[in-house]
Amino acid sequence: MLPQGLAKTLIESGLLLAEQAESVLAMAQQESIPFVTLLIRQGITDSCRLAATIADSFGYPLLDLDAIDASACTCDDLDRNLLQKYRLLPLFWPSPPTQDSPDSPLTVVFADPVSLQALDDIRIDTGRPVEAVVADGARLWQLLDGMLAETTAQSPPGNTSMHSALKAIDTTDAKHSDRHGLTAATPVSHDKADDAPLVQFVDEILRDAMQLNASDIHIEPFEEVVRIRCRVDGCLREISCPPATLAPRVISRIKVMADMDISERRLPQDGRMRMPAVPTVRQGGAHISHQYVDFRVSSMPTLWGEKIVLRLLDSAVTRKTLDDLGYATEQRARYHDALQKNHGLILVTGPTGSGKTVSLYAGLGLLNTLARNISTVEDPVEMQMYGVNQLAVNRRTGLDFASALKAFMRQDPDVIMVGEIRDRETADIAVKAAQTGHLVLSTLHTNSAAGSITRLLNMGVPAYNLCGSLSLVIAQRLVRRLCTSCKVAGNESQARLRAAGMSAAQASRARVYLPVGCPRCHQGYRGRVCVAEILPMSAELNTLILNGATTADISAAAAARGLTSLRDAALARVADGDITLADADRLNL
Repeated sequence: MLPQGLAKTLIESGLLLAEQAESVLAMAQQESIPFVTLLIRQGITDSCRLAATIADSFGYPLLDLDAIDASACTCDDLDRNLLQKYRLLPLFWPSPPTQDSPDSPLTVVFADPVSLQALDDIRIDTGRPVEAVVADGARLWQLLDGMLAETTAQSPPGNTSMHSALKAIDTTDAKHSDRHGLTAATPVSHDKADDAPLVQFVDEILRDAMQLNASDIHIEPFEEVVRIRCRVDGCLREISCPPATLAPRVISRIKVMADMDISERRLPQDGRMRMPAVPTVRQGGAHISHQYVDFRVSSMPTLWGEKIVLRLLDSAVTRKTLDDLGYATEQRARYHDALQKNHGLILVTGPTGSGKTVSLYAGLGLLNTLARNISTVEDPVEMQMYGVNQLAVNRRTGLDFASALKAFMRQDPDVIMVGEIRDRETADIAVKAAQTGHLVLSTLHTNSAAGSITRLLNMGVPAYNLCGSLSLVIAQRLVRRLCTSCKVAGNESQARLRAAGMSAAQASRARVYLPVGCPRCHQGYRGRVCVAEILPMSAELNTLILNGATTADISAAAAARGLTSLRDAALARVADGDITLADADRLNL
């Protein structure tokens, strides 16, 4: 691995040996830790000289922390979790804006250039311009840890608005404690005005998730705290950690919003809600402005209370087209051709969070015309689409996938979408509907396209019925995309690329990159990219199925026809510089 960027500069300045740089880069990539953070943590090089090199390389002023008054620094009014995560220190709060100086800046000290991505968040939270300076990392961390330790345990992390809401909640609890002789942890009946800070706090959680383009929000109660995390680009990040006494109220507020039973805490529940989307700016400057965001809410009893998970379902998903899915040109053409048929079964397979529903809705968007009657049954309905008859499973009343499909067959359908094939009865009805002049789309949880065929056979679907109905199988994954602003070229050997599965021609032209981290991304990654394999059925494959072929036999036959496997698709993304080889290997394809 040939060091580039800052690593190369450190070698040239004599702060690191080439072997040390290569070792640290490899470890940083393997453990998903920023390069400079790992250098400071392990004390491999002189931290003072390292800071001077960073300041010179990035064009920021160098600050001597021993020459300032530590009391001028404050951690109370900023996101404590953000300061601790990115190792940032606000040097001082500027005076209020005046007519002569309306935009007095806030100075922030950092040691790792990756921390710069948090400056935009501080700028938004405070409404102030932010000026950054560089300092000795080891000394900065020591000062920051000491200041964070001195702050009270009741000062939870969060953005400024979230922190203000929590302070208001504490004030309200104190008022009730004085009035009723109760502690803040004792349940009291709050009036509407007193609930306003709690409402603001929950709203800030939801808005933060929308601004981060998160796919999920996890609210997890533990003995002393409530951990609130968001999944962004497939990875979870902590955004707040309020006291555990707040958990029942936060969870009750969300359950009320999602029309769930707040008195039931012993059984899992499902609900949904909708909020207006906040105008956001994607990292890199691309503006996003959606009408609304739906939330699918799930509660589950745990040792310390109910855990809530909210899945964000952006209304913009229903406007995606086949061109937006990230398929290769040939793959997109195969999906399009299958959708144009009047009958047949199209399956999209992959693990949870692999974009199956998005792919199905893109297909429905192509089919959604006045000439077609489209019905869907889902658990629950994830995105609302005008012109499509959508039905949610309701097990309390006995309305499951199988019974809904039976009802659909009496509704003169042209296109049917089944949220998931989970059992033999659902599979059997879906297959028979595809045989009798209907186009059926559904999902299945398997590892590969060929594995979907074996799974349906194992469910009890007769091979002759499957051969007469199955039209196309799509298997896909979502992988973190490298940030185009800061990725650096790696130095993978041709032997390593060939061993990974690349052809000689592909390995010779491959442009392999590594993550670095910059203000536009999160630890070197921004967004996700789809890798997929698409398997159209043929007479040869039908013969193999009728003869009892295994998954391996079907995969080999598909490869012989020149179809791209999931592994090949991932390696193609590596060769194009979109994803890392480590992420491709992590898929275990």
